[in-house]
Amino acid sequence: MGTIAKASDHVKPCNIEQSERHNRRDPDYIASLDPRKVYVRLELTHNNEIYVVPDLQGVTLQQHYDNIKVMVKKLTGRAMQEKEVEYTDKRGIKRVRRGSSPIRESVVNIKPDTTMDDLLKYTNRVHEKWGVRAIQIHIHRDEGHYDNPDDPTTWKFNLHAHIIWDWMDHSTGKSFKLDDKDMEKLQDMVAETLEMERGRRKSETDREHLERNDFILQTQREKSAQLDAEIAEKRDRLDAENGNAIKSGVANLFGKGKYADMEKENKRLKDELTKQKATLQQKYQQVLDVERNRQSQQLAAKDKQIEELQNKLKGEVFRHQQDNQEKDRIIRQKDSIINDYRERLGHYLSTLSELLRSAVKAVIDYVQSGYRSFSARQEGDVRRYMNGQPDKDKAADEVFNASRPFLKADESERVKGQLSYIVQEIKEERQHRQSQGFHL
Repeated sequence: MGTIAKASDHVKPCNIEQSERHNRRDPDYIASLDPRKVYVRLELTHNNEIYVVPDLQGVTLQQHYDNIKVMVKKLTGRAMQEKEVEYTDKRGIKRVRRGSSPIRESVVNIKPDTTMDDLLKYTNRVHEKWGVRAIQIHIHRDEGHYDNPDDPTTWKFNLHAHIIWDWMDHSTGKSFKLDDKDMEKLQDMVAETLEMERGRRKSETDREHLERNDFILQTQREKSAQLDAEIAEKRDRLDAENGNAIKSGVANLFGKGKYADMEKENKRLKDELTKQKATLQQKYQQVLDVERNRQSQQLAAKDKQIEELQNKLKGEVFRHQQDNQEKDRIIRQKDSIINDYRERLGHYLSTLSELLRSAVKAVIDYVQSGYRSFSARQEGDVRRYMNGQPDKDKAADEVFNASRPFLKADESERVKGQLSYIVQEIKEERQHRQSQGFHL
């Protein structure tokens, strides 16, 4: 088992095609992985979890991206800027305006006992703070690496979750703007919600997320710099000794004849420097050769593992195809049930008054969204109906009874609680207005 990573959430533009293939463990994608960077153990994949918001079930990220483009055009009158644009500012400086990133992805470190509910609490806090909405969450418990590829007991887990964000304000058609302070608050929020130690702030370190090959290259550079420093030190010492010898020789040239001795010593030191430099270069080359051989052996072992994995996948493809056919049949059956449900729902809602119908739709939207409380829009639809009724408690009962056919037992209690809360707020607002009128 690996050590528990510190909390972090690194957000970047989502590579839609790559993201869906990786997060859903597409067989062709798994077969194409470079084992030098990522290991995926398929026998652990059943431990992964997936959450998709109810209103985007069955919708691909590309389809959602295309829908966002339509929404932006409709609300702003302009096509969404997808590519980088080079322009010249007022001072004549050339700059680049980045293309829009309406869908973004972040990788969040998690603990072994982190649950999907924990991550939903975190994404709900982000939504309440900035309006950014998480549309997919993928928990991966099948990734990691071997310290020694030949020893299965050296496996180290890389526990994490991928969160897919809709970074657009669907009421304005513009993207949300989070500055550096907001992103630091985001890091604080994920650490608090998941009860993990916060990672070091970006301003505190410039060495983050080095790949193994980068680390090896950095080590080689440091060794090379150390050797260069040793050579320079010897050269400086030789120059100093030569300088002293010259001074001594000139001072005693006519009396003691040390100039010839100085030349001999100078030649000896130069020969010694040449030999030492050659020795150091040889040692440096040996270090590189050892590291190159070690990496070649590791690559050969990993290539063998890839071949074994591909052979295993070929045997499972047929079974997956049969499973997919059965799933397609079940999906078609469920689609038929859903269509029938929608027809009955439409007929039922058509018998209600317009305001009551809006309130019932708000309740249904609330339970399907999975949020803990009504959104501002949902609460507004319910309030509009209640405000038109003299008895607020009775109005709440009417909304609840009209919604009951579409609620499960646990959802009914949640809806009752939310409706009671709105009734209490309306009463308190009325008492407050009456109290202000009395004082006047």
